Amino acid sequence: MTLTDLFETHERDLHRYATRLARDSHDADDLVQEAFIRAMGHLELLKQLNGYQREAWLRRTLKHLFLDQQRSRQRERFLTEQLSQQTQISENPMLAFLEQDMLDRIPDRYRELLHKRYVLGMNSKEIARELDIPAATVRTRLRLALKTLRANQSQFQ
Repeated sequence: MTLTDLFETHERDLHRYATRLARDSHDADDLVQEAFIRAMGHLELLKQLNGYQREAWLRRTLKHLFLDQQRSRQRERFLTEQLSQQTQISENPMLAFLEQDMLDRIPDRYRELLHKRYVLGMNSKEIARELDIPAATVRTRLRLALKTLRANQSQFQ
């Protein structure tokens, strides 16, 4: 089985599935293309599977790509909202001072995690890989950082 065979056999159904997920034919085209690019790296595995298993692998890969795309868009919206809020805060110097003062009150290791998670939009696994610590440790430290921020926020109200 070659990639061409795989494409000819599954492209039409996969495109229909992608269109239902994305609700946009251009996004569906991109998802199908990316799924087949991923399939190129797993051809040996796909050769060992029967037709139904190959289709399931392609659908699962496409769905994960779609979910990743949705998360990325959500992060973009979040960052846009944050920038909008930052603009509003920068117009009021006292609010900017208070926000910076709150961030200065948390330890550096928490500040870095908050930046990576909420500004850069990285998930706990990505942060863990970058910092060479377990993902569970990242999640625990993020919880502690948010708890510290909440505690400091009540001091300013």
